[in-house]
Amino acid sequence: MRLGRNVSLSTVFKRHRHAAAAFLCVATMVLALPFRDRVDIANIDMLFLLTVFLSAVWLGRGPAVMAVLLSVALFDFFFVPPYLSFAVADAQYLITFAVMLTVGLLTSHLVAQLAERTAQAQESERQARLAHALSRDLGLAMNVDQVADITAAFLDEFDLNCTLMTYANAALLPMGNSSLPSLEMGFAQSACEHNTVIEVDTLAGASKLIGFLPLTVSDRVLGVLAVGPRHDDADRVRELRPLLEAAAAQIALIVEHLAQADAIRESELQASEERLRTSILASLSHDMRTPLTSLVGLADALAQQKSPSAQIITDTAAEIRDQALGMHHMLANLLEMARLQGRDLHFNKEWQPIDEVIGSSIRLLAGAMSGRPLEIRIPEGLPLVHFDAVLIERVICNLLENAIKYSRSGTPIQLEVALQPDRLDVAVKNQGTGFPAGSCDAVFELFVRGDPESTAGGTGIGLAICQAIIVAHNGQIAAENIPDGACVHFSLPLSTPPALAEESAP
Repeated sequence: MRLGRNVSLSTVFKRHRHAAAAFLCVATMVLALPFRDRVDIANIDMLFLLTVFLSAVWLGRGPAVMAVLLSVALFDFFFVPPYLSFAVADAQYLITFAVMLTVGLLTSHLVAQLAERTAQAQESERQARLAHALSRDLGLAMNVDQVADITAAFLDEFDLNCTLMTYANAALLPMGNSSLPSLEMGFAQSACEHNTVIEVDTLAGASKLIGFLPLTVSDRVLGVLAVGPRHDDADRVRELRPLLEAAAAQIALIVEHLAQADAIRESELQASEERLRTSILASLSHDMRTPLTSLVGLADALAQQKSPSAQIITDTAAEIRDQALGMHHMLANLLEMARLQGRDLHFNKEWQPIDEVIGSSIRLLAGAMSGRPLEIRIPEGLPLVHFDAVLIERVICNLLENAIKYSRSGTPIQLEVALQPDRLDVAVKNQGTGFPAGSCDAVFELFVRGDPESTAGGTGIGLAICQAIIVAHNGQIAAENIPDGACVHFSLPLSTPPALAEESAP
């Protein structure tokens, strides 16, 4: 018989165990036959017992018993006078046959029993190892889909198919792309409703899922694990039932843990959104009351004057404009913070130079910067950086406004850009009293001002917006006191921009 490259002789023997036992007995007879008249018959008897022993080790109890009977028959027919006959000339050979048969049966039984126990021990060790790996992998799962993939990989080691279903809103929902026929979904629903394991025989025309194990935690059913063999071996699921029930218990625990983690995250998100809404409402009701009162007062004063001069009208209008711009800036910051805290924030990141964004930020603050010297230090040859220009522009504007607001009048503002091996640093410095001791980290929290006693307007949102934007760009931002002032600096990570395709010549 010609064997394939990857098929061993032992594999063929295990597939056809009884035929292999017969082959071994016949081979022993053929090998011993030339020595029939040269070797004592007792030694030939030992050869047949060796064959029985090998059959028990390699092939199991049934083929070994057949090897015992066949060996006795071959020994009698070919090696006991008269040859080629089952007649026995000497009655003492009957004792030989009886001893040979008894020893063969006992040997085959003991060896086969030892082999079975060894195989059972190896299978138990394998199951324990795979169960440990399942527990470890489930502990790293981040969602139910990953749990389904890990479960499928685990059962694949036992040549089993599976479908994992979660129970929600009184219905079972298969995970991933798997699905079950309506009949088997009925069995799964029944296992879920009664919280019991259901086993059914493989049905004609249906898939081979025959075991339905509920995923239970504290008498609550979280879903169902449907399991079935890939081949026509329904007993395989029943043999592995203890292991499958233990796996179902582990899966139920991790599904419950993931559900609780999702609920906690959702609760924290809702609480954060509620705190933000409350803070915004408090800020609107408190910080906007003063400019609104000013606007009303200025308008009343202007209206009560019978013939106001042009200068009074101009000054009052300028004051109203400044108050309105302050309110607009405050509202813009509040709305920007609410947008940054939302769930559906999208960035428009592009590869672009930082100096262009700095230039546009300075132009936007031309009015606020009037009368204040600005020292800019930007080295040449800066690489392109991947960021959202509108958001980074907002960061630079907020930092410059803060530097103007909390510095001495007429002192210069410094804006410096530095190139590091893995990042681009931007720093804004001013001359003033600096941040209060121990508040350099707190100034980035919502509605926290660097100097609570300052007469400068503001709601304490600007630096919080800056931090949210920089963190969303995988960067870092920090505040610190420097000699005669304060500095706020942020960094953006550097990476390799995509290669630009060369334009073809016309």
